[in-house]
Amino acid sequence: MSLVSLGQSGRRVAAAASPAQTLLRELLARSLVLTEDWGQLDDGTRAAISACREEEDLLRQLVERNLLTTYQASRLRTGKLFGLVLGNYRVLDRIGAGGMGVIFLAEHVRMRRQVAIKVLSSTPDQDASLVTRFFAETRAIAQLRHDHIVAPIDVGEVPGEDPDAGSLHYFVMEYLPGSDLEALVQSKGPVGPERACQLAHQVADALLEAHRLRLIHRDIKPSNVFVTPEWSAKLLDFGLARDPRARLTEPGSVLGTLGYMAPEQAQDATTVDERADVYSLGATLFWALTGQDPFAVTSNVATDLQQRLTQPPPSARHIRPEVPAALDAVVAKMMAISPADRYPTAESVMRALLPFTQTRAAEPLHLTPKPLDPVQPAAARGRHRALVVDDEAGIRTFCSLALRTDGIECQEVPDGQAALEAVGARPFDLVLLDIDMPRLNGVEALKRLRAAPPAPNLKVVMFSGRTAADEMAHLLDAGADDFLPKPFTIVQLRARVKAALRLKDAQDRSDLLNRHLLTVNAELERTLSAKDADLIGTRDALVLTVARLVDLRCTESEGHLLRMRHYCRALGEDAIAGNDFGPAVDAAFVNTLEACSPLHDIGKIVLPEHILNKPGKLDPEERLQMQAHTTVAAEKLREMMRGFTAGFLHMAVDLIRSHHERWDGTGYPDRLAGDAIPLPARFLAVADVYDALRSRRIYKPALPHNTTAMTILEGSGGHFDPTVLVVFRRCLPKFEQIFREHAD
Repeated sequence: MSLVSLGQSGRRVAAAASPAQTLLRELLARSLVLTEDWGQLDDGTRAAISACREEEDLLRQLVERNLLTTYQASRLRTGKLFGLVLGNYRVLDRIGAGGMGVIFLAEHVRMRRQVAIKVLSSTPDQDASLVTRFFAETRAIAQLRHDHIVAPIDVGEVPGEDPDAGSLHYFVMEYLPGSDLEALVQSKGPVGPERACQLAHQVADALLEAHRLRLIHRDIKPSNVFVTPEWSAKLLDFGLARDPRARLTEPGSVLGTLGYMAPEQAQDATTVDERADVYSLGATLFWALTGQDPFAVTSNVATDLQQRLTQPPPSARHIRPEVPAALDAVVAKMMAISPADRYPTAESVMRALLPFTQTRAAEPLHLTPKPLDPVQPAAARGRHRALVVDDEAGIRTFCSLALRTDGIECQEVPDGQAALEAVGARPFDLVLLDIDMPRLNGVEALKRLRAAPPAPNLKVVMFSGRTAADEMAHLLDAGADDFLPKPFTIVQLRARVKAALRLKDAQDRSDLLNRHLLTVNAELERTLSAKDADLIGTRDALVLTVARLVDLRCTESEGHLLRMRHYCRALGEDAIAGNDFGPAVDAAFVNTLEACSPLHDIGKIVLPEHILNKPGKLDPEERLQMQAHTTVAAEKLREMMRGFTAGFLHMAVDLIRSHHERWDGTGYPDRLAGDAIPLPARFLAVADVYDALRSRRIYKPALPHNTTAMTILEGSGGHFDPTVLVVFRRCLPKFEQIFREHAD
């Protein structure tokens, strides 16, 4: 980068570097401008930037080339280079500030990962307790591992360039898009009651973990609750957290934010317990619901403190009438003046808020899959073939032209006898069959088609202009898949045909899968010995492989299948130890349940792509097709079982068909209730819902363990077998461990 010129003697001498060139070298040396990015510029651009003589011109070009951010350039213009590089991190922008430091957006110079960094500047004449508190926060967060508490990454110190200038202490945390609750409400208005309660429930769950480690936050307020675009709450700023094992607060001190501070904290912050956090969370929930502070803060601190000690909480419902009266009562109890009148723990707050969150255990069962390229039957990969059978040439032409626009290959014949000859000559996916025809009418042709099917899963749609609709409906019992009364429109025809072909494709996929399963199980049944552990392991591996092939079309990972096995074993072994189900649950039951569990959703392979990959909610018709994945797969597996006596297959059928049944009889597909639901399905239902709630989906964030457990145990209504829930409660530590050890 150095310049050269000719001296008076004619020799080449190095020209003095300009201030801009000196600055550029320093930016590269300090990794504020990354050598990786600099090297990706073309030679001409690097030469042009290197030739800058003025610092302003240099900074402008670096910003234009995205080598510096606007914030970095503004700091450099004022000569404030110190603090833009903190250890392995370069500061990109300023996010905000709090009582314990300034928050910056930064980037790791090697990993290029964006993070948030809290920075505290200390000087020799500064109160040393501030630095002590700063690192107390880092230690407090380092103890906590929770989905709703910001995750720590690193901590460090940068000595000042001037010994009298002090040092910069920094704390690196995960960076998340979104905004704090205060800014969110200020920009978009109050949050809906359901959403506000979900956020408060998540914060209460985070507090439950903090309180378990004997940490009292003492500064819960809207600006310390970060909300991601997925409406996941993250609790921030443990700078005022009280650890009874270490005294950093002098008796009689007032710490926190007055408008959200519990009355007892306003008197003495050193004596508060978890109920102070309950109060502040209630005040934060009040803000989310109303967009107003629960108590106005004036310039007269003494008056404000007095009001905090005596003034009862305001009514959120009075400000916002759509807040339910019961929720208003919950907020009032959280903010009761006396700690004895509040909810005693964060867990009790979660329980009180649960009815308002509408986080029901049954909701996540219809999971949103990711789009992949699954194996499809031949008809779906190529063009469908339809046979149009009608004695009126105009009707045949009308149907053929309408279906060809959808890429369906059509052949036309005038009567039933010609139709039978056509399907015998080549395979068809669908037959459009008129009823009133010469030689052989449609009803008789339908009977012969069903008596000797010319192709697997052939679909037949009947139509007629002279037969009553009720009479045509009886044709469904005779083997028709659908019917259309004449006259019909192009839209009606195409819709019925598409629905029939989607079902055929699903059944074809199911047949392919069942043939594969039949081959696998036939081989195992021929050689399997009850004492042959190697073959049992082979069977289990094949089950996982087949189930994984299905899950490749869905968002479930291989970790989900492994977790399901471990959940089921944990439930089964605990049930044996507690003798909850007597001889019905023994070692053989547990082994078989564990082996079969990955197959529970194998029926998803029959679902068409437009349902399986739909990102939003299913409409009623789509929901019916979704629910059919239980019955189609179970029936196919039941057919395959003929000639087999393996209890493994019998339990697999029960799991596949009945794992969506509910104890109160409101599930599907058979609306079984109570003990009529197969016992293995009752076990698996709890495990499946637990894993669904813990897993992130496009339409919802992952729930932490405590929230999931409370949702299942107290918010699921009549979903689960009460005795299985007793076992599940005892297994909660095992479930949490399984989810962590086999995380996606």
